[in-house]
Amino acid sequence: MVRPSRRLATLLLLADAGLVLGAFLLAYWLRFRWGVLALTPVAAPPPLADYGRALAVALVVFLGVFWQRGLYRSLPPRGFDVIEQVLSALALAALLVFAATFYYRAFSYSRSVSILALGILVLALPLPRLAVLQRRRKAYRRGEGLVPALIVGTDERATSLLRRLEDHRRYGLDVRGLLAAGDATPRAGLPVLGTRADLDRVLSEHGIREVLVPDGLGRLELFELLEDCSRCGVRAHVVPRVYDLFVTPRDFSELYGVPFISVREERDDRLGLAFKRAFDLAVATPLLLLSLPLLALLALLVRLESEGPAFFVQRRIGRNGVPFDMWKLRSMVADAPARLAEVVDLDALEQPVYKLHDDPRVTRLGRFLRRWSLDELPQLFNVVGGTMSLVGPRPETAEVVARYDAHQRRRLKAKPGLTGLQQIEARDSLDLDERIQLDVYYIRRRSFLFDLWILARTPWAVLHGRGAR
Repeated sequence: MVRPSRRLATLLLLADAGLVLGAFLLAYWLRFRWGVLALTPVAAPPPLADYGRALAVALVVFLGVFWQRGLYRSLPPRGFDVIEQVLSALALAALLVFAATFYYRAFSYSRSVSILALGILVLALPLPRLAVLQRRRKAYRRGEGLVPALIVGTDERATSLLRRLEDHRRYGLDVRGLLAAGDATPRAGLPVLGTRADLDRVLSEHGIREVLVPDGLGRLELFELLEDCSRCGVRAHVVPRVYDLFVTPRDFSELYGVPFISVREERDDRLGLAFKRAFDLAVATPLLLLSLPLLALLALLVRLESEGPAFFVQRRIGRNGVPFDMWKLRSMVADAPARLAEVVDLDALEQPVYKLHDDPRVTRLGRFLRRWSLDELPQLFNVVGGTMSLVGPRPETAEVVARYDAHQRRRLKAKPGLTGLQQIEARDSLDLDERIQLDVYYIRRRSFLFDLWILARTPWAVLHGRGAR
Protein backbone atom coordinates (compact mmCIF):
# COMPACT_ATOMS: atom_id res chain seq x y z
CA MET A 1 0.00 0.00 0.00
CA VAL A 2 1.18 3.52 -0.86
CA ARG A 3 0.27 6.33 1.52
CA PRO A 4 -1.08 9.38 -0.37
CA SER A 5 0.24 12.76 0.64
CA ARG A 6 -2.08 15.07 2.55
CA ARG A 7 -2.55 17.16 -0.59
CA LEU A 8 -3.42 14.11 -2.70
CA ALA A 9 -5.79 12.77 -0.04
CA THR A 10 -7.58 16.14 0.00
CA LEU A 11 -7.87 16.14 -3.79
CA LEU A 12 -9.26 12.60 -3.76
CA LEU A 13 -11.80 13.57 -1.12
CA LEU A 14 -12.92 16.58 -3.19
CA ALA A 15 -13.09 14.39 -6.31
CA ASP A 16 -15.24 11.85 -4.46
CA ALA A 17 -17.56 14.58 -3.21
CA GLY A 18 -17.93 15.98 -6.72
CA LEU A 19 -18.62 12.55 -8.19
CA VAL A 20 -21.23 11.70 -5.56
CA LEU A 21 -23.01 15.04 -6.09
CA GLY A 22 -22.74 14.75 -9.87
CA ALA A 23 -23.96 11.15 -9.92
CA PHE A 24 -27.12 11.88 -7.95
CA LEU A 25 -27.90 15.05 -9.92
CA LEU A 26 -27.37 13.21 -13.21
CA ALA A 27 -29.55 10.34 -11.97
CA TYR A 28 -32.30 12.82 -11.06
CA TRP A 29 -32.09 14.36 -14.53
CA LEU A 30 -32.08 10.95 -16.29
CA ARG A 31 -35.07 9.72 -14.28
CA PHE A 32 -37.31 12.76 -14.42
CA ARG A 33 -36.20 14.44 -17.69
CA TRP A 34 -35.47 11.47 -19.89
CA GLY A 35 -37.67 8.91 -18.15
CA VAL A 36 -34.90 6.34 -17.68
CA LEU A 37 -36.16 3.41 -15.54
CA ALA A 38 -39.59 5.06 -15.36
CA LEU A 39 -42.32 2.44 -15.06
CA THR A 40 -45.10 5.01 -15.21
CA PRO A 41 -45.08 8.53 -16.72
CA VAL A 42 -44.53 11.39 -14.28
CA ALA A 43 -46.69 14.48 -14.74
CA ALA A 44 -44.20 16.81 -13.06
CA PRO A 45 -40.81 16.06 -11.53
CA PRO A 46 -40.59 16.33 -7.73
CA PRO A 47 -38.81 19.40 -6.35
CA LEU A 48 -35.07 19.19 -6.69
CA ALA A 49 -34.76 20.85 -3.26
CA ASP A 50 -36.23 17.76 -1.57
CA TYR A 51 -33.60 15.59 -3.25
CA GLY A 52 -30.96 18.17 -2.40
CA ARG A 53 -31.58 17.77 1.33
CA ALA A 54 -31.29 14.00 1.04
CA LEU A 55 -28.19 14.38 -1.08
CA ALA A 56 -26.48 16.42 1.64
CA VAL A 57 -27.04 13.59 4.13
CA ALA A 58 -25.97 10.98 1.57
CA LEU A 59 -22.77 12.91 0.87
CA VAL A 60 -21.82 12.90 4.55
CA VAL A 61 -22.52 9.15 4.78
CA PHE A 62 -20.52 8.33 1.64
CA LEU A 63 -17.48 10.40 2.58
CA GLY A 64 -17.61 9.11 6.17
CA VAL A 65 -17.62 5.50 5.01
CA PHE A 66 -14.85 6.19 2.50
CA TRP A 67 -12.74 7.71 5.26
CA GLN A 68 -13.46 4.85 7.65
CA ARG A 69 -12.52 2.26 5.00
CA GLY A 70 -9.14 3.90 4.42
CA LEU A 71 -9.65 5.32 0.92
CA TYR A 72 -7.66 8.41 1.87
CA ARG A 73 -4.96 6.60 3.86
CA SER A 74 -3.70 4.09 1.30
CA LEU A 75 -3.56 3.48 -2.44
CA PRO A 76 -3.04 -0.16 -3.52
CA PRO A 77 -0.37 -0.82 -6.18
CA ARG A 78 -2.68 -2.83 -8.48
CA GLY A 79 -5.58 -1.45 -10.46
CA PHE A 80 -7.90 -4.28 -9.46
CA ASP A 81 -7.15 -3.75 -5.78
CA VAL A 82 -8.05 -0.07 -6.23
CA ILE A 83 -11.39 -1.01 -7.79
CA GLU A 84 -12.07 -3.62 -5.09
CA GLN A 85 -11.25 -1.14 -2.33
CA VAL A 86 -13.51 1.57 -3.80
CA LEU A 87 -16.46 -0.69 -4.66
CA SER A 88 -16.38 -2.36 -1.24
CA ALA A 89 -16.67 1.04 0.46
CA LEU A 90 -19.30 2.16 -2.07
CA ALA A 91 -21.45 -0.91 -1.37
CA LEU A 92 -21.44 -0.25 2.37
CA ALA A 93 -22.26 3.45 1.93
CA ALA A 94 -25.06 2.68 -0.53
CA LEU A 95 -26.53 0.12 1.86
CA LEU A 96 -26.64 2.68 4.66
CA VAL A 97 -28.25 5.31 2.42
CA PHE A 98 -30.84 2.86 1.05
CA ALA A 99 -31.72 1.80 4.60
CA ALA A 100 -32.18 5.43 5.64
CA THR A 101 -34.53 6.17 2.72
CA PHE A 102 -36.56 3.06 3.56
CA TYR A 103 -37.25 4.23 7.12
CA TYR A 104 -37.73 7.92 6.21
CA ARG A 105 -41.43 8.38 5.43
CA ALA A 106 -41.76 12.16 5.22
CA PHE A 107 -40.95 12.09 1.50
CA SER A 108 -41.03 9.21 -1.00
CA TYR A 109 -37.73 9.14 -2.85
CA SER A 110 -37.48 7.42 -6.21
CA ARG A 111 -35.64 4.09 -5.99
CA SER A 112 -34.76 4.53 -9.66
CA VAL A 113 -32.72 7.65 -8.87
CA SER A 114 -30.74 5.74 -6.25
CA ILE A 115 -30.12 2.81 -8.60
CA LEU A 116 -29.03 5.09 -11.45
CA ALA A 117 -26.73 7.06 -9.15
CA LEU A 118 -25.17 3.87 -7.81
CA GLY A 119 -24.56 2.60 -11.34
CA ILE A 120 -22.87 5.87 -12.30
CA LEU A 121 -20.69 5.77 -9.18
CA VAL A 122 -19.63 2.17 -9.82
CA LEU A 123 -18.23 3.28 -13.17
CA ALA A 124 -16.89 6.71 -12.19
CA LEU A 125 -15.69 6.52 -8.59
CA PRO A 126 -12.56 4.37 -9.20
CA LEU A 127 -11.38 6.60 -12.08
CA PRO A 128 -9.54 9.33 -10.08
CA ARG A 129 -7.54 6.72 -8.16
CA LEU A 130 -6.78 4.71 -11.30
CA ALA A 131 -5.54 7.92 -12.95
CA VAL A 132 -3.32 8.65 -9.93
CA LEU A 133 -2.05 5.08 -9.99
CA GLN A 134 -1.24 5.24 -13.71
CA ARG A 135 0.56 8.56 -13.32
CA ARG A 136 2.49 7.23 -10.34
CA ARG A 137 3.53 4.09 -12.23
CA LYS A 138 4.92 6.18 -15.07
CA ALA A 139 6.85 8.27 -12.56
CA TYR A 140 8.20 5.14 -10.88
CA ARG A 141 9.38 3.76 -14.23
CA ARG A 142 11.28 7.03 -14.73
CA GLY A 143 12.79 6.61 -11.27
CA GLU A 144 10.82 9.51 -9.80
CA GLY A 145 9.11 9.48 -6.41
CA LEU A 146 10.61 6.16 -5.31
CA VAL A 147 11.02 5.58 -1.58
CA PRO A 148 14.59 4.56 -0.60
CA ALA A 149 14.47 1.15 1.11
CA LEU A 150 16.82 -1.29 2.77
CA ILE A 151 16.56 -5.07 3.14
CA VAL A 152 18.03 -6.66 6.24
CA GLY A 153 19.84 -9.94 5.54
CA THR A 154 21.93 -11.50 2.81
CA ASP A 155 20.44 -15.00 2.69
CA GLU A 156 18.28 -16.46 -0.08
CA ARG A 157 15.06 -14.90 1.24
CA ALA A 158 16.60 -11.42 1.29
CA THR A 159 18.14 -11.72 -2.17
CA SER A 160 14.91 -13.15 -3.59
CA LEU A 161 12.99 -10.20 -2.17
CA LEU A 162 15.63 -7.84 -3.60
CA ARG A 163 15.23 -9.28 -7.11
CA ARG A 164 11.45 -9.09 -6.95
CA LEU A 165 11.34 -5.45 -5.87
CA GLU A 166 13.98 -4.45 -8.43
CA ASP A 167 11.84 -5.94 -11.20
CA HIS A 168 8.56 -4.44 -9.93
CA ARG A 169 8.98 -0.75 -9.27
CA ARG A 170 5.21 -0.30 -9.26
CA TYR A 171 5.46 -0.88 -5.50
CA GLY A 172 7.27 2.48 -5.29
CA LEU A 173 10.40 1.23 -3.52
CA ASP A 174 13.99 1.88 -4.54
CA VAL A 175 15.95 -0.82 -2.72
CA ARG A 176 19.40 0.69 -2.17
CA GLY A 177 20.93 -2.55 -0.94
CA LEU A 178 21.23 -5.14 1.82
CA LEU A 179 22.30 -4.95 5.44
CA ALA A 180 24.30 -7.96 6.62
CA ALA A 181 22.80 -9.47 9.77
CA GLY A 182 24.31 -12.00 12.14
CA ASP A 183 27.44 -13.94 11.25
CA ALA A 184 26.35 -14.89 7.71
CA THR A 185 28.98 -14.28 5.02
CA PRO A 186 27.34 -12.52 2.06
CA ARG A 187 27.85 -13.92 -1.42
CA ALA A 188 29.98 -11.95 -3.84
CA GLY A 189 28.19 -9.46 -6.07
CA LEU A 190 25.47 -8.50 -3.61
CA PRO A 191 24.95 -4.77 -2.87
CA VAL A 192 25.78 -5.01 0.85
CA LEU A 193 25.83 -1.53 2.41
CA GLY A 194 27.10 -2.54 5.82
CA THR A 195 26.49 -4.70 8.86
CA ARG A 196 23.96 -4.53 11.66
CA ALA A 197 26.30 -2.25 13.60
CA ASP A 198 26.27 0.22 10.69
CA LEU A 199 22.48 0.68 10.69
CA ASP A 200 22.45 4.36 11.74
CA ARG A 201 25.12 5.27 9.19
CA VAL A 202 23.42 3.37 6.34
CA LEU A 203 20.04 4.92 7.10
CA SER A 204 21.52 8.42 7.12
CA GLU A 205 23.87 8.12 4.10
CA HIS A 206 21.28 6.56 1.79
CA GLY A 207 18.21 8.42 3.06
CA ILE A 208 16.43 5.15 3.88
CA ARG A 209 12.76 5.55 4.78
CA GLU A 210 11.60 1.93 4.68
CA VAL A 211 13.34 -1.16 6.12
CA LEU A 212 12.23 -4.63 5.06
CA VAL A 213 13.09 -7.47 7.42
CA PRO A 214 12.62 -11.00 6.00
CA ASP A 215 11.74 -13.47 8.74
CA GLY A 216 14.94 -15.12 9.90
CA LEU A 217 16.37 -12.91 12.62
CA GLY A 218 16.44 -14.04 16.21
CA ARG A 219 13.62 -12.84 18.45
CA LEU A 220 15.73 -10.42 20.49
CA GLU A 221 17.67 -9.22 17.42
CA LEU A 222 14.40 -8.47 15.63
CA PHE A 223 13.06 -6.42 18.56
CA GLU A 224 16.30 -4.45 18.77
CA LEU A 225 16.19 -3.73 15.03
CA LEU A 226 12.58 -2.55 15.20
CA GLU A 227 13.43 -0.30 18.16
CA ASP A 228 16.39 1.22 16.29
CA CYS A 229 14.26 1.89 13.22
CA SER A 230 11.60 3.54 15.35
CA ARG A 231 14.25 5.71 17.03
CA CYS A 232 15.50 6.85 13.60
CA GLY A 233 11.97 7.60 12.35
CA VAL A 234 12.11 4.83 9.73
CA ARG A 235 9.22 2.46 9.05
CA ALA A 236 10.09 -1.22 9.41
CA HIS A 237 8.17 -4.09 7.80
CA VAL A 238 8.62 -7.72 8.79
CA VAL A 239 8.25 -9.96 5.74
CA PRO A 240 7.04 -13.46 6.79
CA ARG A 241 8.48 -16.65 5.37
CA VAL A 242 5.10 -17.41 3.82
CA TYR A 243 4.82 -14.26 1.68
CA ASP A 244 4.68 -16.48 -1.43
CA LEU A 245 1.37 -17.86 -0.11
CA PHE A 246 -0.26 -14.45 -0.73
CA VAL A 247 -1.96 -14.46 2.65
CA THR A 248 -5.19 -12.46 2.88
CA PRO A 249 -6.80 -11.02 6.05
CA ARG A 250 -9.38 -13.81 6.18
CA ASP A 251 -6.55 -16.37 6.48
CA PHE A 252 -5.58 -15.03 9.91
CA SER A 253 -6.98 -16.49 13.11
CA GLU A 254 -6.02 -16.16 16.75
CA LEU A 255 -6.05 -18.49 19.74
CA TYR A 256 -5.15 -17.11 23.18
CA GLY A 257 -3.03 -14.38 21.62
CA VAL A 258 -1.18 -16.73 19.25
CA PRO A 259 -1.68 -15.81 15.57
CA PHE A 260 -2.32 -18.57 13.04
CA ILE A 261 -2.42 -18.55 9.24
CA SER A 262 -4.93 -20.99 7.75
CA VAL A 263 -4.42 -21.26 4.00
CA ARG A 264 -6.78 -23.13 1.70
CA GLU A 265 -5.92 -22.42 -1.90
CA GLU A 266 -8.45 -24.88 -3.30
CA ARG A 267 -11.74 -23.48 -2.12
CA ASP A 268 -14.79 -25.70 -1.89
CA ASP A 269 -17.13 -22.90 -2.97
CA ARG A 270 -19.69 -24.83 -4.96
CA LEU A 271 -21.95 -21.83 -5.50
CA GLY A 272 -19.04 -19.72 -6.74
CA LEU A 273 -17.79 -22.47 -9.05
CA ALA A 274 -21.31 -22.99 -10.41
CA PHE A 275 -21.66 -19.26 -11.07
CA LYS A 276 -18.27 -19.17 -12.78
CA ARG A 277 -19.28 -22.11 -14.97
CA ALA A 278 -22.59 -20.44 -15.87
CA PHE A 279 -20.73 -17.23 -16.76
CA ASP A 280 -18.28 -19.19 -18.93
CA LEU A 281 -21.13 -20.77 -20.86
CA ALA A 282 -23.07 -17.51 -21.17
CA VAL A 283 -20.07 -15.71 -22.68
CA ALA A 284 -18.14 -18.45 -24.51
CA THR A 285 -21.12 -20.01 -26.31
CA PRO A 286 -22.19 -16.88 -28.26
CA LEU A 287 -18.52 -15.98 -28.86
CA LEU A 288 -17.92 -19.42 -30.33
CA LEU A 289 -20.98 -19.21 -32.57
CA LEU A 290 -19.99 -15.74 -33.79
CA SER A 291 -16.41 -16.82 -34.47
CA LEU A 292 -17.29 -19.98 -36.44
CA PRO A 293 -17.12 -18.24 -39.88
CA LEU A 294 -13.75 -16.72 -38.99
CA LEU A 295 -12.50 -20.06 -37.67
CA ALA A 296 -13.56 -21.77 -40.89
CA LEU A 297 -11.72 -19.17 -43.00
CA LEU A 298 -8.55 -19.36 -40.89
CA ALA A 299 -8.64 -23.17 -40.92
CA LEU A 300 -8.84 -23.11 -44.74
CA LEU A 301 -5.87 -20.71 -44.93
CA VAL A 302 -3.84 -22.95 -42.61
CA ARG A 303 -4.50 -25.97 -44.84
CA LEU A 304 -3.61 -24.01 -47.99
CA GLU A 305 -0.31 -22.76 -46.57
CA SER A 306 1.15 -26.06 -45.36
CA GLU A 307 0.32 -29.74 -45.28
CA GLY A 308 -1.32 -31.15 -42.21
CA PRO A 309 -4.50 -30.66 -40.15
CA ALA A 310 -5.93 -27.19 -39.61
CA PHE A 311 -6.26 -27.71 -35.88
CA PHE A 312 -3.54 -28.62 -33.41
CA VAL A 313 -4.69 -30.74 -30.48
CA GLN A 314 -2.21 -31.08 -27.62
CA ARG A 315 -2.35 -32.76 -24.25
CA ARG A 316 -2.29 -30.16 -21.47
CA ILE A 317 -2.60 -30.44 -17.70
CA GLY A 318 -5.72 -29.03 -16.09
CA ARG A 319 -7.13 -28.57 -12.62
CA ASN A 320 -5.72 -30.94 -9.99
CA GLY A 321 -3.32 -32.39 -12.57
CA VAL A 322 -6.04 -33.92 -14.77
CA PRO A 323 -4.92 -33.99 -18.44
CA PHE A 324 -7.15 -32.75 -21.27
CA ASP A 325 -6.90 -32.09 -25.00
CA MET A 326 -6.50 -28.38 -25.80
CA TRP A 327 -7.49 -27.10 -29.25
CA LYS A 328 -5.62 -24.46 -31.23
CA LEU A 329 -5.31 -23.41 -34.83
CA ARG A 330 -2.09 -24.91 -36.13
CA SER A 331 0.57 -22.21 -36.32
CA MET A 332 3.56 -24.53 -36.92
CA VAL A 333 4.54 -27.14 -39.42
CA ALA A 334 2.71 -30.44 -39.00
CA ASP A 335 5.70 -32.30 -37.50
CA ALA A 336 6.58 -29.55 -34.99
CA PRO A 337 6.26 -31.77 -31.85
CA ALA A 338 8.73 -34.28 -33.29
CA ARG A 339 11.19 -31.46 -34.02
CA LEU A 340 11.04 -29.92 -30.53
CA ALA A 341 14.40 -31.43 -29.58
CA GLU A 342 15.98 -29.52 -32.47
CA VAL A 343 15.18 -26.13 -30.95
CA VAL A 344 15.20 -26.70 -27.17
CA ASP A 345 16.71 -29.21 -24.75
CA LEU A 346 14.20 -29.59 -21.93
CA ASP A 347 16.66 -31.45 -19.71
CA ALA A 348 19.16 -28.58 -19.95
CA LEU A 349 16.70 -25.89 -18.88
CA GLU A 350 17.33 -24.28 -15.50
CA GLN A 351 13.58 -23.88 -15.09
CA PRO A 352 10.77 -25.95 -16.64
CA VAL A 353 9.73 -23.14 -18.97
CA TYR A 354 10.72 -21.97 -22.42
CA LYS A 355 9.55 -19.56 -25.09
CA LEU A 356 11.42 -19.23 -28.37
CA HIS A 357 11.78 -15.84 -30.05
CA ASP A 358 12.37 -17.14 -33.59
CA ASP A 359 11.04 -20.68 -33.69
CA PRO A 360 11.80 -22.05 -37.19
CA ARG A 361 8.80 -24.37 -36.93
CA VAL A 362 6.31 -21.47 -37.00
CA THR A 363 4.75 -20.79 -40.39
CA ARG A 364 4.28 -17.33 -41.91
CA LEU A 365 0.52 -17.45 -41.31
CA GLY A 366 1.22 -18.87 -37.86
CA ARG A 367 3.18 -15.76 -36.89
CA PHE A 368 0.17 -13.63 -37.83
CA LEU A 369 -2.18 -15.89 -35.86
CA ARG A 370 0.07 -15.74 -32.80
CA ARG A 371 0.53 -11.98 -33.06
CA TRP A 372 -3.21 -11.47 -32.68
CA SER A 373 -3.86 -14.59 -30.52
CA LEU A 374 -6.18 -15.93 -33.21
CA ASP A 375 -4.62 -19.39 -32.87
CA GLU A 376 -6.28 -19.61 -29.45
CA LEU A 377 -9.85 -19.10 -30.71
CA PRO A 378 -10.57 -22.87 -30.79
CA GLN A 379 -10.01 -22.95 -27.04
CA LEU A 380 -13.59 -21.67 -26.83
CA PHE A 381 -14.50 -25.32 -27.54
CA ASN A 382 -12.59 -26.24 -24.36
CA VAL A 383 -14.37 -23.53 -22.38
CA VAL A 384 -17.81 -24.68 -23.55
CA GLY A 385 -16.79 -28.30 -22.93
CA GLY A 386 -15.75 -27.52 -19.36
CA THR A 387 -12.05 -28.42 -19.49
CA MET A 388 -11.04 -24.75 -19.44
CA SER A 389 -12.47 -21.49 -18.16
CA LEU A 390 -12.50 -18.01 -19.65
CA VAL A 391 -10.13 -16.85 -16.90
CA GLY A 392 -7.57 -18.97 -15.09
CA PRO A 393 -3.91 -20.04 -14.98
CA ARG A 394 -2.12 -20.69 -18.24
CA PRO A 395 -2.49 -24.35 -19.37
CA GLU A 396 0.89 -26.09 -19.51
CA THR A 397 2.19 -29.23 -21.21
CA ALA A 398 2.69 -32.52 -19.38
CA GLU A 399 6.46 -32.45 -20.03
CA VAL A 400 6.84 -29.12 -18.27
CA VAL A 401 4.45 -29.97 -15.39
CA ALA A 402 6.38 -33.21 -14.75
CA ARG A 403 9.33 -31.05 -13.65
CA TYR A 404 7.32 -28.86 -11.28
CA ASP A 405 8.21 -28.77 -7.59
CA ALA A 406 5.63 -28.53 -4.80
CA HIS A 407 5.50 -24.74 -5.00
CA GLN A 408 5.04 -24.70 -8.78
CA ARG A 409 2.27 -27.32 -8.66
CA ARG A 410 0.13 -24.85 -6.70
CA ARG A 411 -0.94 -23.30 -10.01
CA LEU A 412 -2.79 -26.54 -10.87
CA LYS A 413 -5.44 -25.90 -8.21
CA ALA A 414 -7.74 -24.01 -10.59
CA LYS A 415 -9.15 -24.71 -14.03
CA PRO A 416 -6.82 -23.27 -16.73
CA GLY A 417 -8.05 -20.21 -18.59
CA LEU A 418 -8.29 -18.84 -22.10
CA THR A 419 -6.87 -15.69 -20.54
CA GLY A 420 -5.54 -14.93 -17.10
CA LEU A 421 -3.34 -12.73 -14.97
CA GLN A 422 -0.17 -14.41 -16.24
CA GLN A 423 -1.32 -14.20 -19.86
CA ILE A 424 -1.81 -10.41 -19.68
CA GLU A 425 1.02 -9.40 -17.32
CA ALA A 426 3.81 -11.84 -18.21
CA ARG A 427 3.29 -12.56 -21.91
CA ASP A 428 6.95 -11.85 -22.62
CA SER A 429 8.42 -13.16 -19.36
CA LEU A 430 10.58 -16.27 -19.12
CA ASP A 431 10.84 -15.98 -15.34
CA LEU A 432 8.97 -19.01 -14.05
CA ASP A 433 8.82 -17.62 -10.51
CA GLU A 434 7.04 -14.50 -11.75
CA ARG A 435 4.58 -16.54 -13.80
CA ILE A 436 3.86 -18.92 -10.93
CA GLN A 437 3.37 -15.99 -8.55
CA LEU A 438 0.81 -14.42 -10.87
CA ASP A 439 -1.12 -17.68 -11.21
CA VAL A 440 -1.09 -18.34 -7.47
CA TYR A 441 -2.07 -14.73 -6.77
CA TYR A 442 -5.05 -15.20 -9.08
CA ILE A 443 -6.04 -18.45 -7.35
CA ARG A 444 -5.86 -16.81 -3.94
CA ARG A 445 -7.77 -13.69 -4.99
CA ARG A 446 -10.14 -15.06 -7.63
CA SER A 447 -13.62 -13.62 -7.69
CA PHE A 448 -16.19 -12.65 -10.29
CA LEU A 449 -15.03 -9.03 -10.14
CA PHE A 450 -11.40 -10.13 -10.61
CA ASP A 451 -12.38 -12.19 -13.66
CA LEU A 452 -14.18 -9.19 -15.16
CA TRP A 453 -11.08 -7.04 -14.55
CA ILE A 454 -8.84 -9.56 -16.34
CA LEU A 455 -11.27 -9.95 -19.26
CA ALA A 456 -11.45 -6.17 -19.65
CA ARG A 457 -7.64 -5.94 -19.84
CA THR A 458 -7.19 -8.85 -22.27
CA PRO A 459 -7.99 -6.95 -25.52
CA TRP A 460 -5.36 -4.33 -24.68
CA ALA A 461 -2.78 -7.07 -24.00
CA VAL A 462 -3.58 -8.65 -27.38
CA LEU A 463 -3.45 -5.32 -29.25
CA HIS A 464 -0.18 -4.41 -27.57
CA GLY A 465 1.25 -7.67 -28.88
CA ARG A 466 4.04 -7.91 -26.31
CA GLY A 467 5.31 -11.48 -25.94
CA ALA A 468 3.22 -12.88 -28.83
CA ARG A 469 5.44 -15.32 -30.72
